[in-house]
Amino acid sequence: MRSSYYEFGSIRLQNGSQVSRMLSWLENRALPLFQKHRFGPMGFFTVDVGPNMPAVFFVLSYPSLAEMETLWGNLDADPDYTAAVAELEKDEPAFYREDAMLLRATAFCPPLAPAPAGDPGHKIFELRIYESPTHRQLGYLHDRFAGGEIEIFHKSGIHPILYADTIFGPNLPNMAYLIPFESEAHREKAWAAFRGNPDWIRIRDESIRRGGDIVRNITNLLLVPASFSMIR
Repeated sequence: MRSSYYEFGSIRLQNGSQVSRMLSWLENRALPLFQKHRFGPMGFFTVDVGPNMPAVFFVLSYPSLAEMETLWGNLDADPDYTAAVAELEKDEPAFYREDAMLLRATAFCPPLAPAPAGDPGHKIFELRIYESPTHRQLGYLHDRFAGGEIEIFHKSGIHPILYADTIFGPNLPNMAYLIPFESEAHREKAWAAFRGNPDWIRIRDESIRRGGDIVRNITNLLLVPASFSMIR
């Protein structure tokens, strides 16, 4: 079923045992329970470059807000989940802080799919969040992506797996997209090809003439998928 909403979460951790404890708990306790209750494709990552490190970043996907509420209601009512949370927290704090965002898929967002069994996946993912000054200008940003920018991405070796607008979270309005890369060298080569493409320069300049400075700020994170992540 196609995902229409995404939950982005960042579990901020302290140096020491919290990182390994959290990753082990997510793999061995949380993930099986998410799968038991039929959550959609999920991604779990460590933050390689970004704020508030160390941290674990996760992506959960839902076909609708109603389904999101149902899934979490069933999970919270599961005594195995209650026991798993108690186990994580029994000796010392499990994390420092947790942040979350709720996003809605854009009209040009592709279906999100887990990696096939046995697929080693990608080495890194890049999460980019583009803040627009106004909701009107965020609409112009959508027009730019759908009007040729995504095509240039693909020609350059950039293949985002989701595009979504934040509906609850910081720095609104904004749009986020998530890109897998084979390596850091692949990432650098792809972005260099994109930035040097004359069609991109033309589309960018046209969008500025039409809507002004439609991207006010960019937040950029580099993520490393966990071995157990369904999205990798």
